[in-house]
Amino acid sequence: MLRMLPRFLEDFDIEIEIRCVLDLPADMHPEPELQARYGLADAKRLAALHQLNFPEDLITPSAEDSIKATGILVKHKNRTKFLHLVTEVTEALWGCSSTTFQSALKRYGTLSNAEVNQHSEQACTELLARGHYNSAMLYYGGEWYWGADRLAHLVDRLNHAAFRRRPQLADYQRQYRYITQGTNSLRPRPKTIKPLDFYFSFRSPYSYLAVARVYKLAELYKIPVIAKPVMPMVERGISLPKAKRRYILQDAKREADKYQLPFGKICDPLGIGVDNAMALFFYAQQLGKEKEFITSALTGIWADGLDMSRTSHIKIIVERANLSWQDAKPCLQQKAWERQVERHHTELKTYGLWGVPAFKYGPLILWGQDRLWALEQRVLAGTNNSS
Repeated sequence: MLRMLPRFLEDFDIEIEIRCVLDLPADMHPEPELQARYGLADAKRLAALHQLNFPEDLITPSAEDSIKATGILVKHKNRTKFLHLVTEVTEALWGCSSTTFQSALKRYGTLSNAEVNQHSEQACTELLARGHYNSAMLYYGGEWYWGADRLAHLVDRLNHAAFRRRPQLADYQRQYRYITQGTNSLRPRPKTIKPLDFYFSFRSPYSYLAVARVYKLAELYKIPVIAKPVMPMVERGISLPKAKRRYILQDAKREADKYQLPFGKICDPLGIGVDNAMALFFYAQQLGKEKEFITSALTGIWADGLDMSRTSHIKIIVERANLSWQDAKPCLQQKAWERQVERHHTELKTYGLWGVPAFKYGPLILWGQDRLWALEQRVLAGTNNSS
């Protein structure tokens, strides 16, 4: 995000105020080690997409150096051209510049750990009060924009004469990677195709946002999809605080609008509703109708307000998936699906992931509906006989 801000400020006449946070709320980040490891790999992927320098051999800075770096920034927070200092110190911390972090530390000095922690706590309190819980966030006019993945939404909002530094932004959606995938059916067909493991949850709005696009890509490139449902995080002992759920729903609505998907008439399936969806999924899978059922169920839950615990609503979901309600109804009493779903959880953990939607295509492991572009890139690499 820091490396994208200079270009962003060249395009728009706005000011940036920077807050430094360190210890984010633990209940908002349930698997910190997995997230840190995956985040590093994902950052390298994003850097390549946005043509930013991010060496392959980078490692995450130590907690001790991160505190010292934050101390430098807090000490000089009133400095003019503060963004320049933040970029310089951060690049030195990550080993992305000719300046070593120790030389930056010697040049600028830092604050004590106690002073840094006090400032970080204040910044974190402000972050939570405004309705978010993560770093690499932009906040503008009551709305949050998460990292490089949501910057295009802010660009949409600012892209008018009052904020543009130029009369027009040429092809700004491509510049800020406002990505949709699978739109060009004239692309060459890959010579090598692998099966795609698609992990999803019926309680995940991002799974709903992914499902139609996953199967669109599968149809376009003739990819076999192996759908693997998992239980919601809260039923796996992972908390979902209200602030996090609130932001996720707001963000999902914004993403749904981008992809022209209906969203917002929601009926939470937690509990018996998820159990019913699981039982019926495995019934549909036996008949080769898992795609139709997943699509019908997720649309019902996140766009139609259908209740997966009400027989009349379940019947609608089943029949519009071209399944027999009379044959499907007895499956609601079955629990054989539990063992298979547990295996899916184990696989996710093995891949270093904790949430959905998630994807495995050959050696490629991805998390999030906003990484389908990376999946398509890997599929298209098969046109050159590469893995």
